[in-house]
Amino acid sequence: TSSTQMYQIFSILKKRNLFFIDSLTTSESLCKPSARLLQLPFAQRDVFIDHIQDPDFIRKQINLLIRIADKHGEAIGIVHPHIITYNILRELLPELQKKVQLVPASQIVRIPS
Repeated sequence: TSSTQMYQIFSILKKRNLFFIDSLTTSESLCKPSARLLQLPFAQRDVFIDHIQDPDFIRKQINLLIRIADKHGEAIGIVHPHIITYNILRELLPELQKKVQLVPASQIVRIPS
């Protein structure tokens, strides 16, 4: 995706009072500079939770996300709509709620500096 395309997409998001979460699937992401230019609320994911569909791996990734949140005060995890992920999140939700405050992404995004 070119910076021109990102600018066009982000312009629409800005007009609609939306925000953008960059999944960082490439090290050459153009999202943050584009969001900065347009003053669009933005954040980047910290951890992919379930790109490997294995219960132990998913639990380890959730624990990694908790450690990042403890260290930095916040963290963003991205999941896919897999039943295994849903079941593990449902299982771990009581423990998660004791360790971290779960908030919508809209409370974490900010204008990049």
